[in-house]
Amino acid sequence: MVKKNGNLTIEIENVTAKGFGIAKINDFVLFTDGGLPGDKLNVKVIKVKQRYGYGKILNIITPSPYRIQSPCPVSDKCGGCQWQHCDYQAQLGFKKQIVTDALVRIAGLSNPAVADVIGMETPQPYRNKAVFPVVPVPQENPRGGEAPSDGFAIGMYAPRSHRIIPIHVCAIQHPIHTPIIKIVSDFMRRHKIEPYDEITHSGIMRHIVIRTSQATGQVMIVLVVNADHIIKENRLAAALTDTGATTVIINSHTARSNTIMGHNFRNLTGEGFIREKIGQVWYQLSAPSFFQVNPVQTAVLYEAAVAMAGLTGTEVVMDAHVGVGGLALAAAGRARQVLGVDIVQDAITDAKKNAKLNGITNARFLCGPAEELIPRLLANRDTIPDVIFLDPPRKGCDKALLEAISAAEIETVVYVSCDPATLARDIKLLVHGGYALAAAQPVDMFPMTGKVETVALLRRKHAI
Repeated sequence: MVKKNGNLTIEIENVTAKGFGIAKINDFVLFTDGGLPGDKLNVKVIKVKQRYGYGKILNIITPSPYRIQSPCPVSDKCGGCQWQHCDYQAQLGFKKQIVTDALVRIAGLSNPAVADVIGMETPQPYRNKAVFPVVPVPQENPRGGEAPSDGFAIGMYAPRSHRIIPIHVCAIQHPIHTPIIKIVSDFMRRHKIEPYDEITHSGIMRHIVIRTSQATGQVMIVLVVNADHIIKENRLAAALTDTGATTVIINSHTARSNTIMGHNFRNLTGEGFIREKIGQVWYQLSAPSFFQVNPVQTAVLYEAAVAMAGLTGTEVVMDAHVGVGGLALAAAGRARQVLGVDIVQDAITDAKKNAKLNGITNARFLCGPAEELIPRLLANRDTIPDVIFLDPPRKGCDKALLEAISAAEIETVVYVSCDPATLARDIKLLVHGGYALAAAQPVDMFPMTGKVETVALLRRKHAI
């Protein structure tokens, strides 16, 4: 029997999308952080449920053939990456298996047509966006040793916790991101600006959000504060501009909430946005608008999605989660008309600007929840598109949206997902609604992690 705090020798058979190695002990499954297939490990059991538990590596008896030396000094502590210690080609194989397993286990498909994962020639650095929390830490170290001197830390959360791992260099982030952290940290120390305490709802600095454009080199910095302003903020903006920032924004977020940003934005310098180019389309990105964090692979992803749609120039296309223009604008040059829907008004405003920026005249955009607005649109036979793109957040699509798509009998559905489990769940609903999975193309948007983006093509069964 597996008991908490017990020591076990295990062999890792597989991995999960969250980066856990999987070992089986009879009918019991033990998930172990950092385990790779082929590892023989001595582990301590740290948590036990009825049929599964979690382990922590004590030592590696026999390393996996995929195990390499991590280039990151804090990769065993930081929650930003799970696989810095894993060979990159092996990562791609694991991700294909993760997608396949989800489609078989959750969607109930037999032998789903999952292509090899499209990886990156240079897998890091790749992130053009970072969110760094600023949190208080004790001035005294109860365990002895060197005590923190600032009373705050800026970095990344440790896995499944709110404990901060200070970041001084990051292999996956754009190189300008960590120098920006140092400037803000020094400024906070010099002017005694307190970090935000989510328990007491006190302090000022909550998050530092940085977004960088690969195409233009522009850098947007959003300082999220529990106030209307911060002391000597123009001086801080000047220091950040000297480092390379092209726009610095104050986001006043005074609510008791675990959301990253509030609703009020104020420019200190610059235009309040940056521009990125994906393929042949320029996108203007404002602070609150969602956009993919890996511009190289976003171009691959968009091309795969548009190619799957099989556009000939005569089709009407709908994008149910359009963001700042995304797939709708990428497809506009190959379609007769495109319509984009998004729940975020700032994103819709950006999408309209982006259409104008690119001279695209066959696109229009509507603001509203996809699960409410699109069923109303599809109730009118004259507004049923030939193709619909779905690119929802990690939680997947609302059931009402999927049912409306099935009832409207839209011929082609192209579903872009960052979560294989919710993708498989939604594909199961679409299959019950008269669709069949024709292809699934994983794209590695997040190297060094277990995350994988997948483009899935579904067609009405009579159309296959």
